[in-house]
Amino acid sequence: MRLAPRCVALVALALAGTARAEDAPFPLTTYVGQAVSICRTGTIQCPAAAPICDDLGIATPVEGPQGLAFQGVAPGTTLCSAGSAGGAGIRRVYRVTVTARPAQPPARP
Repeated sequence: MRLAPRCVALVALALAGTARAEDAPFPLTTYVGQAVSICRTGTIQCPAAAPICDDLGIATPVEGPQGLAFQGVAPGTTLCSAGSAGGAGIRRVYRVTVTARPAQPPARP
């Protein structure tokens, strides 16, 4: 009888660790002016809808050829989210990091 409570506690701890990993914001990285499609990441059931970004000065939601995307506006990091399957599913949170485009090497004469 003493083994059962220990097994239940062990399973509960294992499941809690898994839930925390899935609830963490999914990292996305993009450049200023570039959009990254969230449907292509495999993290959300598409069509994705109802996007929200904490700081629209860093990233903004846009509709792209592959569905909903987050476009970089200025360097920085912000949280964005979107609802899956036309709002009937769960919301997924993304940590969007926007970096400046790397400098282009000078053209050779």
